[in-house]
Amino acid sequence: MSLREDLQQVSQHSQRLWLLLLGVIPLIYLLSGFYSVGAEQRGILSRFGKIVDDKIAPGMHYRLPWPIESVEKLQVTAVRSMELDFAIAPHDKHLQLELTTGDENLINVALILQYNIQEAGIFQHQAAAPEQLLRQLAHAESIQYVASQKIGDLLTTGRNQFQSSLQQAIQQQTRTLNLGINITSVQIRRLEPPQSIKQVFDDVAVARAEKQEKIQVEQGERSSTLAKARSDANRQQQQTQAYVSELLARANGDRDRLMSTWEEYRQAPDLIGQRMYLEMLEQVMPKAKMTLAEPSFP
Repeated sequence: MSLREDLQQVSQHSQRLWLLLLGVIPLIYLLSGFYSVGAEQRGILSRFGKIVDDKIAPGMHYRLPWPIESVEKLQVTAVRSMELDFAIAPHDKHLQLELTTGDENLINVALILQYNIQEAGIFQHQAAAPEQLLRQLAHAESIQYVASQKIGDLLTTGRNQFQSSLQQAIQQQTRTLNLGINITSVQIRRLEPPQSIKQVFDDVAVARAEKQEKIQVEQGERSSTLAKARSDANRQQQQTQAYVSELLARANGDRDRLMSTWEEYRQAPDLIGQRMYLEMLEQVMPKAKMTLAEPSFP
């Protein structure tokens, strides 16, 4: 085989290879448009940098190959957490570590903010740092709410109200700024007075508990005394009613006997009168005393 024939053969192989490459490369380019979205993800489809769909559901999808269209995948269903601890020194040295209440007391606050992404496209492109903005909103709303409340209410009956009100306020602000975030809960991790005055509040809490205990004891004794008094009153009332019934029965019996005797006396007055006289003597004589005295003669 001559050199010329070898060169021709090599040229033919090269042509076939180039033809194969020209057929395969476009196919690979077109197949690169297939992509999948995970179960907890949402896809954001952009065409030449402009969002055309920000709610691509989980599963297999197709897009036009890059650079015509591109897809961003974002975790949206998973709940995210953010801790807000006002006791940690902030970057801004002018901010205080404790919050001031409406009655001018200081209080330490630490919160857990839980949220998820409601609008993936808005969250990704509306603000440069939406979670940092969310943190700033939560700080501002916390300061504003605490400043409107008394410390006693915050430490006792107002904890649940604090959480729910703060959640609603932060959610309202995120909707106003169109951040695409849904606030699922706000939980109090720490809510207490500073250590410098904590003992005072502890003493107040102990005194309040002791007062409540004394009130409960006094109420128990009062209930017991009232129950005993009602029992004694009922017993005396029953005894009185029994005595009255006995007197009435006795009076009725005496009346009946008197009427019967009177009827008999009216029919035979001499006989009944003599019998009554003898019965009286039977009653009186046993009680009579007789004294015999001898006569004295001068």
